[in-house]
Amino acid sequence: MTERPRVKTLRQSTAEVESKRAYEFWRDTALAMSGVSTAGAEERQSFAASRLVAVTAHSTLLHTEGPRVDVERSARHVRQDGRDTVTITLVLRGTQYFEQGTRGGRMAPGDISITDSGRPFLIGAYEDYEEIRLSATRAAFRAHVGEPEAYAGRLIGHGPLNALFATYLRSYAALVPGMTEAEAGIAVEGTLHLLRSLVGAPTGDVTADALRSLAAVHIERRLHDPGFGPDALYRALCVSRSRLYAAFADGEGVAAAIRDARLDRAHRQLSAPAHAGDSIATIMLRCGFTNASGFSTAFRRRFGTAPRDLRASNT
Repeated sequence: MTERPRVKTLRQSTAEVESKRAYEFWRDTALAMSGVSTAGAEERQSFAASRLVAVTAHSTLLHTEGPRVDVERSARHVRQDGRDTVTITLVLRGTQYFEQGTRGGRMAPGDISITDSGRPFLIGAYEDYEEIRLSATRAAFRAHVGEPEAYAGRLIGHGPLNALFATYLRSYAALVPGMTEAEAGIAVEGTLHLLRSLVGAPTGDVTADALRSLAAVHIERRLHDPGFGPDALYRALCVSRSRLYAAFADGEGVAAAIRDARLDRAHRQLSAPAHAGDSIATIMLRCGFTNASGFSTAFRRRFGTAPRDLRASNT
């Protein structure tokens, strides 16, 4: 009896690599097809990551654990490798972000995103993370879900069906090393059918919630720039000023959201042992503040303590 072909699997890991070469190894192997990747200085020094790769005739599954990293797939990468897949990502641990066109947003554990390899995108993590990515061919996605262009950049937040989808995808990731090609094909079709039920009909315009989430990604990336404000944000998002302001109408507004994000980053860095050697002035500038007095006043108003007192309490 002829043995049925089995799914090709491999495990990538930095465990066997010299620590000082771990980041470069991961960048040049696991992330080589994703474009340009970056990581903070602290993450590069202690970089440790692992990944299960399962490749079938019509899909690729990646189950990855690692430290924060940012990846850009540019138009040049799209032209060079010719990949034509649609990727469904499930966040298992850590906070991430993604952006494709005028869609995207911050992702928490349990959230699901859809990206199209035929168009540029940005993806990344703000902290150590674990995720499962299932990439299907464009033809398979079109047959079981719909036109990729209508779904690319979609973010599906928490909900009962998310939990069901997550359970299904995790089970597939755990079982795929022992599957045949035929069994994996059935499992991937089931995943896509379940995704179709989860996402529903494609939506045209971006909702206010989605716009706020995407804005948060842009804000986080530009906090170091003191000139970044509401005007730069609505231009980057390719929406009108009034639409952006309407999306933030339930809070204190766009400018306040940017200010609070700057303060939150400053608070994290002032509290982190990795930044103990950085002066308060350095952290202030890194977070986009240029006036020490204004920074201290805003920091105290938000957190109830001065920056120097927070630093002292963590030493």
